[in-house]
Amino acid sequence: MHVYPAELVPLIRNKWEVLYQEGKVTQSLPEMLPDIQVMEGMLSTCYQVSMMREEDRPVNIRLIIVSPETFPAEKGPPLGFQRLIFAAFRPFNEYELRRLSPAVDFERSLIGVEYTGQGELHIWGVINSGARWLQNERGGSQQSNRLPDSLVVHINGPGMLTVCCGIRTLAVLSAGKIIDSSANVFQALWMKKLFADAREELLSTHNVFRSQSQVPTARIGKEFIENLQAQLLKRIISVTRMANHGGTFLIFPEDTPIGIADDEHILLKYRFVEDQALERQKHLFLKTMEIVTTLLGDSNHPDRLVTWDDYVALRNEATYDLEEAIYEQAQFVASLAAVDGAVVVTRNGAIGFGGMIVGSLDLLTEIAMANDIEGTMITLEKIEGAGSRHRSVYHLCNALHHVMAIVVSQDGGVQVAKWRNGIVTCWDITSATFAEEN
Repeated sequence: MHVYPAELVPLIRNKWEVLYQEGKVTQSLPEMLPDIQVMEGMLSTCYQVSMMREEDRPVNIRLIIVSPETFPAEKGPPLGFQRLIFAAFRPFNEYELRRLSPAVDFERSLIGVEYTGQGELHIWGVINSGARWLQNERGGSQQSNRLPDSLVVHINGPGMLTVCCGIRTLAVLSAGKIIDSSANVFQALWMKKLFADAREELLSTHNVFRSQSQVPTARIGKEFIENLQAQLLKRIISVTRMANHGGTFLIFPEDTPIGIADDEHILLKYRFVEDQALERQKHLFLKTMEIVTTLLGDSNHPDRLVTWDDYVALRNEATYDLEEAIYEQAQFVASLAAVDGAVVVTRNGAIGFGGMIVGSLDLLTEIAMANDIEGTMITLEKIEGAGSRHRSVYHLCNALHHVMAIVVSQDGGVQVAKWRNGIVTCWDITSATFAEEN
């Protein structure tokens, strides 16, 4: 059953109230936008805009409900926001938003909207935000350019709305369904276990480096490596989404995947030669760990444990170069998805692309759509209406229980698939869902 935009309002208000009660926001939503009918009308307008095109381009924009006085006139990106106020306010309707869309790049701008207090909304100007707000989605150590705790709406595809309190996701509407914004599968225990062996290997190698170091070297924990792994994965997905061509990534937790080449499951058209070049991802992770623990080593505190926050706060040219190298690695892996077929990735990086999943789907008729990050709360769905890309991935996960698949659609939707609890289980996610701060 399809959900309509107005049905998001109770969910948005309830989640905002929870944040307010927990002290995470300083103002209640009724204080900011008390009229429920105005909220319903605003979301309906945004939904209509998502279905439009301007000069044959989709209308992808962000808007924020806030007064212009919230942003100091002298500020600007990358650390602040540059707000520009129109000499005359514009009406808030789908046609005005559509006409403004070419001037407000989704990644770097917002449309400023204000509640008048007389039951109306108007457009007061535009905001140059820069791209730092995407930091959590794309991964990396730079601090995010945080929006104020105001109502923010992302129009990021046909029928796709993401409603936030600043950068905190409140509700996501996609393909007529509400996606649970708290179901951040990247924080799931099962996903962390998937890469546990790789972390152990990295940590073991780093401990050897530390024991042989001639200078004080701090300790590093598995949580730090978890963050490195998650950042790379986020970047691969983000780059693929932004390219608007879609792609499939088949991720195996071991070095040599079972089920490719001469096997009946995956025919890998472009496979790389196994040499040191395939271990670049592992090398970049180890080098990052070495540099960070060396820079933060302290002879007075030989057992200091370096955290991810320590890394984020560290400002050093060597770490900048490594972060750029990791980003370029993600960019390269994402670009492989532009070719028909899947990119096959092991724990050390991509080993080839153009992978064709073969076999019959006759034995698989339904999957489980997860309603929580661990896949314990599910809804069964028939696969007959799914596209061929998704159906082939479901088949593979049904045949190879250890593989994790990520499917990025051309419209920007992202789905993770994995065999869990006796059935192929899927998580629908959006950019805002995995952009949440850990």
